[in-house]
Amino acid sequence: HVPLHAAPAAPLTSTLPVLKDVLARLAGGPHPLTRHLEVETYTWQALPPGLRPRGRSRLAEGIAAELALARDLLTDLGLKELP
Repeated sequence: HVPLHAAPAAPLTSTLPVLKDVLARLAGGPHPLTRHLEVETYTWQALPPGLRPRGRSRLAEGIAAELALARDLLTDLGLKELP
């Protein structure tokens, strides 16, 4: 488990390309297959201790980065962000 907004150290790789493909199939195009998505941000304690956020503000920043990535992936598909 690594946060999707951060590239893992080699030799690990990210599943971000798979996520992009799945989102394109589920939410992209003129007829999306779903109108509901969830973002889970539970990986923090699975990280090695040296990579875990230290303190509540760093944890909040990491969660915000995960949510921003989700927003960006969806807007890249043409979805509109609500005001």
